[in-house]
Amino acid sequence: MWTRIGKLNLFGSVGLTLMLGALPASAAQAAVDGQPVYNVGFSAEWGDGQLHLWVASGDYYADVAASPGCDISPVNVDTVRNWQSLALSAFLSGKTVSIGYSDCNGYHFIRWLGLNG
Repeated sequence: MWTRIGKLNLFGSVGLTLMLGALPASAAQAAVDGQPVYNVGFSAEWGDGQLHLWVASGDYYADVAASPGCDISPVNVDTVRNWQSLALSAFLSGKTVSIGYSDCNGYHFIRWLGLNG
């Protein structure tokens, strides 16, 4: 016997709740705009490399070909090098950047980066 709740029956509702509860935690996504770049670093000590940006709102990272977890997909080396070039251009010219990022384990991981002109 099942009980109907609106258009979804009780068993379907319980099953959906259990399924969604079993999914891994995903990263929160956000963006910051108009951030001056204080420093740009690249380290080869972690995996295939890691880009580290210091901007007014904090530290932002991009790991090359490695996922930091939290359902964040890895970024290829060409994308990270492009982000590094944009960040260095902003740093040297005094322009600002906009950064889309995902939070995971207390760190900001870059998802996109743009140069403000």
